[in-house]
Amino acid sequence: MDKNTFKRLIFVIIFVVIVVAVILIIQNTNKTEKALKELGYSEEDITVIVEKLSETDIEKILNMEYNQKLASIINAKYYIPDNLDRYLAYSPKTDNIDDIISIVNVGADSEWYTNTEETNLDDGIKMLVNKFHYLKEDYSPDDIVPISNWYAYEGHSTKKEVYDHYISMWNDANELGLVLLVNSSYRTFEEQQEQYDMSNDDYASRPGFSEHQTGLALDIVADGVQGNEFENTDEFKWLQENAYKYGFILRYPKGKEHITGYNYESWHYRYVGKELAAKVKESGLTYDEYYAYYCEYKKAC
Repeated sequence: MDKNTFKRLIFVIIFVVIVVAVILIIQNTNKTEKALKELGYSEEDITVIVEKLSETDIEKILNMEYNQKLASIINAKYYIPDNLDRYLAYSPKTDNIDDIISIVNVGADSEWYTNTEETNLDDGIKMLVNKFHYLKEDYSPDDIVPISNWYAYEGHSTKKEVYDHYISMWNDANELGLVLLVNSSYRTFEEQQEQYDMSNDDYASRPGFSEHQTGLALDIVADGVQGNEFENTDEFKWLQENAYKYGFILRYPKGKEHITGYNYESWHYRYVGKELAAKVKESGLTYDEYYAYYCEYKKAC
């Protein structure tokens, strides 16, 4: 056999293998689509399922009963493939697809303070502390500085970086006749324990699970205002429009209690840095949701 004949033979063999492979793929796809259709999925659903799910996940689906929310779940903006089983398990509890995605992504499909893990301290100012991510009892920032009584009620402190940006924010607000005041800031594990002993789960975080231990959280109010009365002030309205410019985000927004695990707190602001604060604000997500999708899943915090 001469060289040219051998080359043609190899080409023919490769061509035949490719054709057979394509035929098998088409047959398998048709078989899968037929099985999905028999379960009750529409052609539109099947297109989404076949395009977005792995073969392993499709096999799982074929062994389950029809789920009318499946296509919407895997087509959701913040869908994380590794969470598919949990999305499906949680799906009977609500018809709100966004809630299914968010609740599972942040771990709130489990009871608060269960399935906990230690906060990743390597994240620095981006670290996540919530009812599923905790700080050890001996954790304390090494750059805590006192807050002048000019900017806060007496006896408060925070990380130096947070303080510098808070002063900048305070000064810009003050030029407009607004006065911001810090009435809660850095707390040690022991101080949080005292707070928790007085309030329990309804009004305080368990020690180790409070953002205040990070030195990155400030409770900001207006003079003489208590609780969520703060949202009726010009100071609050200004913060809503401008806090992100200084690196701060409203940590526990209204209507997101089932995501954050906390009641709405119009006064609780968390420092994450200017760049990240702008991204969180633009996303419209809580920090829990943003962190789960962009920081943990996308590795693009």
